[in-house]
Amino acid sequence: MVRRQLIEVIYPDGTLGQVSNDVLDVLIATGKILKFCRGDGWVDIVRDHARLRDYRSCENFRGQDRRAPWPTKVADSDS
Repeated sequence: MVRRQLIEVIYPDGTLGQVSNDVLDVLIATGKILKFCRGDGWVDIVRDHARLRDYRSCENFRGQDRRAPWPTKVADSDS
C-alpha cells in the first residue's frame, strides 16, 4: 500500500485541512485556499505568487498529452 503525503492548507474561512498534491493544484487554480504548508513553512498564495505544477510545457515529454485542462477560477455568486 502506498501512503500519499497530505499537505496542510488553510481555507478562506480559516479552517485547516489536509489534501493531496493533485487536489492542492486544483485548490490553488480555483482560489479555494489562502495558504498551504511546505517543508520550510507556510506559503501565502497571493503574497508569494504561488504557481501550479504544470508539466505540460516540459521539453523532455514526447508523448500525447492526455490530461484535462486546468480548472478556471469561478466567480463567487454571493457578490
